[in-house]
Amino acid sequence: MKPTLSPTEQFLVGFHNANAGLTARTFGSLPVLRNGLRFASSYECLAQEVATGAKPFTVLDVACGDGLLLSRLADRHQPGLGLIGVDLSECELQAARARLGPGVALHQAKAQALPLPSAAIDCVLCHLALMLMDDVESALAEVRRVLKGGAVFSAVVGAKPPPSAAFDAYVELLSTTPRRVEFEALRFGDRRVRTPEGIAELLGSSFKNVVVDDLLIQQRLTPAALWAWFCSMYDLHLVSPQDRDDMRHRYLAEVSPLCGPDGRLAYGERLRQITATAA
Repeated sequence: MKPTLSPTEQFLVGFHNANAGLTARTFGSLPVLRNGLRFASSYECLAQEVATGAKPFTVLDVACGDGLLLSRLADRHQPGLGLIGVDLSECELQAARARLGPGVALHQAKAQALPLPSAAIDCVLCHLALMLMDDVESALAEVRRVLKGGAVFSAVVGAKPPPSAAFDAYVELLSTTPRRVEFEALRFGDRRVRTPEGIAELLGSSFKNVVVDDLLIQQRLTPAALWAWFCSMYDLHLVSPQDRDDMRHRYLAEVSPLCGPDGRLAYGERLRQITATAA
């Protein structure tokens, strides 16, 4: 039976059904810096949390999308490694099944009601979804329930980008453009996921050894490519297509003078990786 969805979840499912694999295409080959070390992508930062020697070892990917992270783990051909994915989007799960084949268990379910027994999982991963979830406390309680004691939970979440004129221009446009009526009251997630202090509060006594690391992305993009980057996020899809097209023209006109001789401008993005162990 399909789960009952809130308005926010309905929007997210509709977005991902129409754009299956978009998150993987956007971030899957984008290098990040964590504590001065370079990783091939934010997915690789999560994959390294999976032990290579222990067996059997079961990994759950919450909000697995089209299965990119799970496929990176499957490519290890690690004996005894069991893989499970959960997602709300039927189209993302179809893409995951095509990518992964029958050897990975996939479930259409909410993070707040995981269809798994308690203390059955050795590692839970989550890529760019925790900060969007309704009732994140219940989602984290479910993560703790399915984890074995001492097992690892690691999630990559969004964070405020480093200061830049290009981002400020985007935020100004977005803040002055009305949302479509049906999306006026839509809110994504819990603000506490956006700060290290809030993360520590949410994880509370259920988790220990909490570590929060910044993941920095540096790009040089043309104004058009930077606008396409913003279009891969959710906010621009809360406004009408006509308003979005108008915003694009205004944005390109505003940031084009900021470009260097190569016609590009520097743009930084910041993610965060949360890693903790089940208490």
